[in-house]
Amino acid sequence: MLPSEDNSLLGCLRPRHTPSDQEARVIDINTGTADRKFKGNYVSTTKYNIVTYFPKALFEQYRRVANIYFTLVAALSTTSLSPVRPVTAFLPLILVLGISMLKELIEDIKRYRADREVNSRLVECYEVGTCKLVRKAWRHVKVGEVVKVQKDGFFPADILLLSTSSNDGICYVETINLDGESNLKIKKALDVTKKLDEGELASFKAQVQCEQPNASLYTFTGNLLLGPPVMGNDLTLPLTPASIVLRGCSLRNTGFIMGAVIFAGHETKVMKNASLPPSKRSRIERQMDILILFMFTLLFILCIIGAVVLAVWTKSQGRSMWYLRPENTERAYDAAHPVIVGVYSFITSFMLYSYLIPISLYVSLEMVKVFQSMVFINADRHMYHAASDTPALARTSNLNEELGMVNTILSDKTGTLTRNIMEFFKCSIGGISYGQGATESERANSRRLGQPLDAVQAPEADKWKQASFNFYDKRLLGGAWMSQQDPELIKQFCRILAVCHTAIPDGPDEPDAIKYEAESPDESALVVAAKVMGFFCYKRTSTAVYVREGMPGQQQDVEFEILNILEFDSTRKRMSTIVRSPEGKIILFCKGADTVIYERLDHSNKANMLMKDSTRQHMEEFGAAGLRTLCLSYAQLDEQVYDAWQLKYFEAKTCLTGRDEKLAEVSELIERNLILVGCTAIEDKLQEGVPECIEHLANAGIRIWILTGDKQETAINIGFACSLLRNDMRQYIISANVAELKEVEAHILSKAHEDGDNALIIDGKALSHGLAADLRAHLLSVGGRCAAVVCCRVSPKQKAQVTALVKSRGDTTLGIGDGANDVGMIMEAHIGVGISGQEGMQAVMSSDFAVAQFRYLETLLLVHGRWSYLRIARMVGYFLYKNLFFGLTIFLYNAFCFFSGQVIYNDFYMSLYNVLFTVLPPMIVGIFDQDVSKDLSLRYPGLYQAGPKNLCFSYRSVAYWLANAFMHAGMLFTMVILGTRSTQVDRKSGRTYTHWEVGSIMFTAAVFTVHLQLAAMLTYWTPLHHVGIYLGCGIWLLYLCIYGSFPISWSLDIYHILRAVLAPLPSFWLIIILIPVTCVLPSFMLQQIARHITPDDKTIIAEVQQKICKGEMAKPRLHSALAGVDSARRLSRQQSKRLSINSGFVPDSSPGASSFFSPQRMEQEANETFEVLFSAQRNPVIAGLDAEIARNPFRHRTRSSSFHLSPRAQDQRPPLLGQTGPEEGVYQIAAHPGGQATSAEQAVWNWGFSGAPKWSALPSLTEPTA
Repeated sequence: MLPSEDNSLLGCLRPRHTPSDQEARVIDINTGTADRKFKGNYVSTTKYNIVTYFPKALFEQYRRVANIYFTLVAALSTTSLSPVRPVTAFLPLILVLGISMLKELIEDIKRYRADREVNSRLVECYEVGTCKLVRKAWRHVKVGEVVKVQKDGFFPADILLLSTSSNDGICYVETINLDGESNLKIKKALDVTKKLDEGELASFKAQVQCEQPNASLYTFTGNLLLGPPVMGNDLTLPLTPASIVLRGCSLRNTGFIMGAVIFAGHETKVMKNASLPPSKRSRIERQMDILILFMFTLLFILCIIGAVVLAVWTKSQGRSMWYLRPENTERAYDAAHPVIVGVYSFITSFMLYSYLIPISLYVSLEMVKVFQSMVFINADRHMYHAASDTPALARTSNLNEELGMVNTILSDKTGTLTRNIMEFFKCSIGGISYGQGATESERANSRRLGQPLDAVQAPEADKWKQASFNFYDKRLLGGAWMSQQDPELIKQFCRILAVCHTAIPDGPDEPDAIKYEAESPDESALVVAAKVMGFFCYKRTSTAVYVREGMPGQQQDVEFEILNILEFDSTRKRMSTIVRSPEGKIILFCKGADTVIYERLDHSNKANMLMKDSTRQHMEEFGAAGLRTLCLSYAQLDEQVYDAWQLKYFEAKTCLTGRDEKLAEVSELIERNLILVGCTAIEDKLQEGVPECIEHLANAGIRIWILTGDKQETAINIGFACSLLRNDMRQYIISANVAELKEVEAHILSKAHEDGDNALIIDGKALSHGLAADLRAHLLSVGGRCAAVVCCRVSPKQKAQVTALVKSRGDTTLGIGDGANDVGMIMEAHIGVGISGQEGMQAVMSSDFAVAQFRYLETLLLVHGRWSYLRIARMVGYFLYKNLFFGLTIFLYNAFCFFSGQVIYNDFYMSLYNVLFTVLPPMIVGIFDQDVSKDLSLRYPGLYQAGPKNLCFSYRSVAYWLANAFMHAGMLFTMVILGTRSTQVDRKSGRTYTHWEVGSIMFTAAVFTVHLQLAAMLTYWTPLHHVGIYLGCGIWLLYLCIYGSFPISWSLDIYHILRAVLAPLPSFWLIIILIPVTCVLPSFMLQQIARHITPDDKTIIAEVQQKICKGEMAKPRLHSALAGVDSARRLSRQQSKRLSINSGFVPDSSPGASSFFSPQRMEQEANETFEVLFSAQRNPVIAGLDAEIARNPFRHRTRSSSFHLSPRAQDQRPPLLGQTGPEEGVYQIAAHPGGQATSAEQAVWNWGFSGAPKWSALPSLTEPTA
């Protein structure tokens, strides 16, 4: 019997006055007055309305500094100081702003239409007083009203459940629109209102006191106050999330519900969660800000140079500059005031050199990234999961290139690396272990050790196997447990499984037909295990659990009255159910992590303590096999003790402030002196392809951290099973001892010169200390020197803290998970990836990218991420080049005219240069460019390291683009000026090129040069590349024809300039062909020389790929795809200084390149010495290498052999990768018996013309010949 409200409860129920966000929300139910105090149910997700669209959308565009600058330039163009017409300054600005604002408008219209559809949905409401049902649009529903929702209908607001069509007040709710979970949730009305019907509703009056609106989907704190009209006296009842249904969810398997609206509109929990994830920017975007700042700085420097030169020249030679007409004094030029002349020159130059700033860069980038996301990532069939009909999804396009720059992956385990499909596999009861067979993890580990286990169980095991149950032990099944040593303890074990849970039986009460709607797969597996063992939970109400005990023919139905449920959370790590057993005893059933259960055991019970040690040993064995363990215990409670505790529990449950903390404190009072029964062991199998994916990612140089709530043994075993941990790693295990962290750091530093990878395993307690301010640096130092890190017993909060810690090191982080407990980590990481798995869509809704399986991460990063990084880096670099190149030609001509402000180009030329004539080619590069194919990107994951090292957009590569711009601008300007000065247009009349004709020739040459430069840098061509380059040049010539055809009053000096003046002249065509070729040729030659002398890894692979495609060499025979940057480190762990058959290297003179090829197991050739031939093209500087073959009585036809260096080459022998000293090592080359080398073998040799070569590993590239 619940106690009535008394003075002690009033103090807790009605707290003293606190700030508004802490005050209790008081809602009068069914009175018609509540709506006056609260917001309505109208919902709008639009960013703009008719009045605010233009100013707000415009403001959004002016958050970019570049747009402010171009607006200032456009405004200045209206003054007399402007060298161009205002229309040409405003035109590109309006185009760029208009495209961006139009995009915003289209997106907002879509949101408005969706809002209108939702707000217009209808729901039945009861009129106050008459209780008549009226249909209302959702937008008219008010707080405090009682609504009726029919089966399959959606809830219009957050509603307190009053009654349902079910006699026990239960209804089923689908929350897929809220959190993505498809399994039904059970909600239940309070006992005092569950039978409320329409006839009683007229006199029903109540008051709700609850928390203020918030975004927490899974918590709710409040009380329901019922007065005499409903009850005989005033009554206060605690409200929990179990009696609240949320807006957007739908009613399933229930006829109808009646409920009172407590939160409406934007105060509902789903709308509180509608805020966008934190804004994230890629590293390249942040670098772009610096580069744009550099361009602004350069612009100001050029303006200052021009202003100073003109001012000084005016002061000394002003009267002699006849072409400036110094006698005609005007504001723009007054020879008597050189300082003012310099200031005006600065303003003119400020407008003239504005073309240095790429006005269309941001718009072009947005379009390219959207295309990359929609066409490539979202539509990639290799990332489509057919079983769940789930494609990959880029939820933002801002971070495409960031996918190609990841240093560290932080991953959840359950549901991310594993399937989150739990199977009951083993157990321990009373210190005796039960269960047979080897887990998937054990079989994987045994295969790795070369001792494969037999996966086949006993034939009779198959008849017991079913979903969530893969257990076999004849001592327990089929009722055999009753003849065991302690059947009562086994019975208690099974009762805990059958009763201590929140799963809902769904369907007929037949063991083969029933299904369980559980909050987690673990819980469902435990209930199924109890069913198979003869304890069948077939029915559940809000007050009781019904269990059918015994095997068929010996069954009896028993009822367990539910008194209290102390729910599980990540802090408590346990769940308890207090029941009254069929024997009339009050028993507390408790299940949870071993750490929390063992702390609460009855230490005075000797048998309990003996069982504790054996059970712990069994749990360690289960954990080592990769199983998830859970301890089971119970305590029998005294009636008086329980009654006294129940009062405290009710008092805590009715508090509006600090309810969770108070409930936790009260729960501690009853969950003590427990009797240990045993433990369960559940297998969660790895997802398909996880070990291969992790190994490939590790070979790509990406560090991987696994953050899991599992115990240490389980986490370590899963680490081995998924190939994150290897036997050759130095493993450092840190428990709660803080001093160990510093010791590990010192040990790792002392071993830094040795080869081999480190692995760190750290538990939650040690991690909490390591995250403290005084130890963060040590933890970061240790983690940064480890190829793999496994964090055990980690809470959701710690996942986010660890992610923030790794970010502080400067690493680009990727967080991946599938559940609500991973949301903090996903949002904290630079890139968040959500997996749409068994735990719903919470992680996906907070993520930047979504995939169905962990294995798709390999394609997402190594293919799409690397391509996007390469494309965006090249696109941005090219954009900077073409703008600086064009702006410098303007500057050089202005300098040629002593900075008088004279422009060489027609102002329409300049205004359309960025937005029309040169916009298409860089976008083609940003969308379609690639260096190597998808297959080779996956086969050689070491190529990925270009992104994390930022090789394609380093300041060195940007300097290359800028240097090209300076060189090309200088060459083009000089050659055009000299070429047009020495060339007559008409030999008969002697007329030479006019100013605007020279400008048109120079502009044509400039357009052709930037397109030719783009063609020169491409290594991958498609028809679209050709179209983009030819069309860009063609658009310019077509424009010149069309613009020249306009009336002379508009086209002015450009009137028929191409058709009548330039096109008939051979010199014009000669100039616009020779000058671009001459400009681009030096950089192209340097590029080709570098490709041949010091090629990087991708150049070698691309060359081999091209030869294969042309049929010049056989397709590579690759024994393994495990090629990566750590292959050399693996090689060095082989038997040192001895001939090995596992190592493979050929020279590679790439600057700073590290090996990305895996060592291949090669076949030995018996008693044969191979002569190594080299391609004449490669011209090696080292000769005299002998191939010395190990003895083997069997002959194999192969070109791959192991060798070591002869004494003749000791002074120039190649070092082992990863080592700095000239130690003797073992290498592998591609050779051919008889001294004949094929083109394939010549292709793989890559030697420098001078200096000692660097070496990288390469597999055999040719098949054996007959």
